[in-house]
Amino acid sequence: MNSELQNLIDLQQVDARIAAVRAEVAALPKEVARIEAKLAGSKAAVEAANAAMKADESARRKHESDIKDQQEKISKYRDQSLKVKTNQEYKALMSELEHAEAEIRKLEDKILEIMVAADTRKDGLKQAEAALKADTTANEKEKEHARQQTAEDEQQLDELNAQRKQLRSGVGEETVTHYDRVLKLRGSVMAPVYEDESCSVCRVRLRPQVFQDVMSNQQIVTCFYCNRILYFVPPPPKPEEEAEAAKVPAADSPKEEPVQADEAAG
Repeated sequence: MNSELQNLIDLQQVDARIAAVRAEVAALPKEVARIEAKLAGSKAAVEAANAAMKADESARRKHESDIKDQQEKISKYRDQSLKVKTNQEYKALMSELEHAEAEIRKLEDKILEIMVAADTRKDGLKQAEAALKADTTANEKEKEHARQQTAEDEQQLDELNAQRKQLRSGVGEETVTHYDRVLKLRGSVMAPVYEDESCSVCRVRLRPQVFQDVMSNQQIVTCFYCNRILYFVPPPPKPEEEAEAAKVPAADSPKEEPVQADEAAG
């Protein structure tokens, strides 16, 4: 195969690998951002659980303070009941006292609800803290992996770019320009041609003379439809051909002369 044509085939492989490595480099920050977003969610869950527990504790203290206020009212109403002079005043005080006692019962029920919910909130907090710990570990591992992978990718890119430069130097300037133009437009440049005499990418059938030129693999031939550079891939050998090639003819060797009777006797 023409060396320039082989360089172009190798160049496309290198360019494809460069594109893949660059895509990997670009994807790593996105993966780290995803892990960090999950970590932020875990932190928010822990903060929300702590805030809820603090709010419950604050509400419980408020209810206890309100109960104390109602108890003071009850004590005051009872003291006043000893001093009332009319039945109507007494009934009014008893009504206020009953109302205060009812308020105390409501407040005690609320405190009980908070106490019952406290265990659930503690379990939720423990789960949130465990998830935060796991996500923090995963975040650090992912960051370290990203740092190592980025360093490896950058080294690989340096090596690939050096190969790319060397391969391009072995191709004529006009052909390199054509290669770059088609790569930008089509995403690929090199198109193998098989026995069907067609460009394997765009599937356009080649003219007989063009196919003959491609089969030689000794010149740069482009597809008239997609402008890709063509090269011929010969068919694999048939089974009978492989079997024939495997046969190794025996080397000629001098035949051993039979021993004469008289010589043996001597």
